[in-house]
Amino acid sequence: MTAIQQDWLFDEMFGAYTTQGLEKGPDGSLPAETLKGMAKDWMQALGEPISHYFTQASVNGKPMKFAEPRDAVVSWDTKSQRLTLSFTLPLAQPMVPDKQGVQFDIYDPTYFVAYDFSAPGAVSLIDAPKSCQQSYRPPGELDWQTMQKLAAIPAEAETVPDELLAITKGLTHRIEVSCG
Repeated sequence: MTAIQQDWLFDEMFGAYTTQGLEKGPDGSLPAETLKGMAKDWMQALGEPISHYFTQASVNGKPMKFAEPRDAVVSWDTKSQRLTLSFTLPLAQPMVPDKQGVQFDIYDPTYFVAYDFSAPGAVSLIDAPKSCQQSYRPPGELDWQTMQKLAAIPAEAETVPDELLAITKGLTHRIEVSCG
């Protein structure tokens, strides 16, 4: 295993907000330079320690390190009015998963970003041996009171209170890859 390829398809509301006021072509397209700038800015922001690409990897409970991301591209679908951010997040050291496997946790510790892995093919292995399997575990449900506390945190907040941060760390989408 050498890297995680991620494609983030944002909802229509995010697309409308993000592209508001930007110059578009007659067909609704965005200039290549604008999309390139978005990719650069977003990857820089996602690299901050609090988010770190919203991705953590571990083997036997020990964290794995990532190298610098590469191949970041933002695309704009003029029909659906949706943006997609695609990038590769390489592992610092390639590894061979065994039966115990590798766990990838996808989550936003600030609880600002929501994820949906329900689409067919949302998680897939590329060029993996047939002995390798993947599994996906969605996060647990939150109680109403905790949801209200998290919803009250302003979007511009740079930190989340410690007691809520402990809860959001448990709200991970876990992808496990093991090879027999």
